[in-house]
Amino acid sequence: MTAGNNLFQQKIVPMEPKTSKVLREDPGFFYQVKWDGVRILAFGENGNVHLQGRSLKNKTTLYPELAVLPELVRGKSFILDGEMIALNNGRPSFFAVMQRERAAPGSVVLMEKNVPVFYMLFDLLYLNGKWLLKCPWEKRQEMLMDVLDKNERIHVTPSYENGDLLLQTVRAYKMEGIVAKKGDSPYIPGPRKSTYWLKTKIEQVIEAYVGGISFKGNKPASLLLGLKIDGPDGQTSGKLRYIGSVSSGLREKDLEDWFSWALDNNSTISPFTSFTAPSGRSYLWANPVKKITVTFSEWTPDLKLRAPRISNVDFAVLSN
Repeated sequence: MTAGNNLFQQKIVPMEPKTSKVLREDPGFFYQVKWDGVRILAFGENGNVHLQGRSLKNKTTLYPELAVLPELVRGKSFILDGEMIALNNGRPSFFAVMQRERAAPGSVVLMEKNVPVFYMLFDLLYLNGKWLLKCPWEKRQEMLMDVLDKNERIHVTPSYENGDLLLQTVRAYKMEGIVAKKGDSPYIPGPRKSTYWLKTKIEQVIEAYVGGISFKGNKPASLLLGLKIDGPDGQTSGKLRYIGSVSSGLREKDLEDWFSWALDNNSTISPFTSFTAPSGRSYLWANPVKKITVTFSEWTPDLKLRAPRISNVDFAVLSN
């Protein structure tokens, strides 16, 4: 791979970890937090920065905070790999960072203030005209820590030798999971997932509002879920972003109770801003005044819950 005359013309599909349900414990591996955010490669040259997403899209205008990178990296040219995260109640929130991803051009300044982001770095691919892809991961980590000055929004992801302890800690803080990285491994651009990096994910938990019920025939089949949407000014808009439906964890009696509740709280209009009704289903909308706790495996690219399941099935104890 050559840089050519313009580093910003490079297109790099970032290295991806392979899923491992069982934590790989091996003295040759190191362990890092798996951040729940948006993958970003940062290219720096001649005092300028170009940001590239996983799908090779230009993300530069979405994150003006990273314009400071040339001042922090001790090098004339560089390519960094990391995850852009935003926090909700002190924890990384994919939904929060997606507000920045979907920001309209005219609202980026407001979003920068109301949804601050943090760039969590974990690799260095290029420095001062030299590619580092074949260097061992440990060496790239040392170089990354050596060339980056401290900044409150830009951090190098710490590495740990005890993967089990890190996994327990991540689980206690209800974060996404961890990645095991082989110390002597090269950087292999995607899209093929590599066994040099292994991700172990933890089931995630979220509180969502119920905005309606879907029916299969004449019977209630699932609950329609959403999260409140904050506008560019940080104020709640009063509408919900649809994040999917859930039926797993509900008994027939639970669905009947929810149907009764929806009748009592019926709304003539949908509370969702982004709901497309599939054919063959009917719906009953409800004022979103009740929340439920849902576990799920991960977010889909279009911000839907994958494999959601209701944690608490007792209708009487659901929170308002």
